[in-house]
Amino acid sequence: MAARSRLLALIALVLATSAHAQECRRPTPLRFEVTGKIVRKEVGFTQGLEWRDGKLYESTGAIGGHSGLATVAPDGTVTRLHEQGTKVFGEGLTILNDEIFQLTWQDHEVYVYDLNGQLKRTLKNPREGWGLTNDGTNLILSDGTPSFFIVDPATFAIKREVKIKTDKGGNVEGLNELELVDGKLYGNIFMSNQIVRIDPQSGCIEATADLGSLWRAMTPEDKKQVTADSNNVLNGVAYDKATGQFYVTGKRWRTIFVGKFSEQK
Repeated sequence: MAARSRLLALIALVLATSAHAQECRRPTPLRFEVTGKIVRKEVGFTQGLEWRDGKLYESTGAIGGHSGLATVAPDGTVTRLHEQGTKVFGEGLTILNDEIFQLTWQDHEVYVYDLNGQLKRTLKNPREGWGLTNDGTNLILSDGTPSFFIVDPATFAIKREVKIKTDKGGNVEGLNELELVDGKLYGNIFMSNQIVRIDPQSGCIEATADLGSLWRAMTPEDKKQVTADSNNVLNGVAYDKATGQFYVTGKRWRTIFVGKFSEQK
């Protein structure tokens, strides 16, 4: 009787996994076409990136440097807005209602600044902090687990958890830096060259892009910088709605690549 119960439970699990996988279609391949570059005059361990008012806002972590908040102008000029040293590890960043929200990794602190980098208040994050974006009302948080979370910006209380899904089933871990664009969630998969596009309602990965192609667009100096440390991985995606251009980069990369994603047949 016990053996039969275990068999039935196993069959139910297999059927549930199969049904779960069939909820999502096979992801569409994306191609990233480079149309421009920003060469930074100062590199940082990029953890969060967002375009606003003609410049990029960047959150940096504290490996081989310092955590902080800065802006990067189109000519590569870096302006430091807030310094945190090594007391915390800065993570994802987003701007909502003229306020900058910056995560920390394992400190469970969320810093809220004005656009000049002046600290206004601090919130508590019940999870680890990885990536952050917003939908105009709520924040969207990643923590490296196979889910992302819809969060109240006033309290940082988690309102909803969304499981990341694929056509093959199983867990997708490592979703990191985030950007919501035209109702779709773009994010890089940590320690890989992959950026995925997710339907934030269903959690299905709809499209994927291999950004390994950026290697061909790098100068010898870029390549030397990237390969100097195994931590210097792809991380950072921002979007300028006015031009339809994306900005992608990596941790301690000299270059921020400008371009567009297109679907491939």
